[in-house]
Amino acid sequence: MATTVIMIIGAVFIGIFSLPNLINVLKTKNTVGINLPMYIIFTFACIMFSVYGLGMTIDKNISGGLPTMVSNLFCVAIAITTLIIKFKNLSRAKKAGMTELRYWEINHRKSEPEGDK
Repeated sequence: MATTVIMIIGAVFIGIFSLPNLINVLKTKNTVGINLPMYIIFTFACIMFSVYGLGMTIDKNISGGLPTMVSNLFCVAIAITTLIIKFKNLSRAKKAGMTELRYWEINHRKSEPEGDK
């Protein structure tokens, strides 16, 4: 029981860790500061923990499978949404023949809220 609670708390904190970044990306469309390899690895790790939670759910002798799976799927959704926006920005910048930073500065900086500059 205690290990289940610890797993749930850990998964919730991972989701909380990722959520502010996603909110910022959705507001500003700025993904320049996102490290692509790190986010790919993070997404993969969350997927693996979800699969692990599924295995725990199937094996009735181990508790905590469903909360582990659900909380990590939440993290997967956050990470994949962020990655989709990152890949879109990279693709658009490449088509325009410029860096991601330069593309964002030209196309999105004007619409950034005043408090975030």
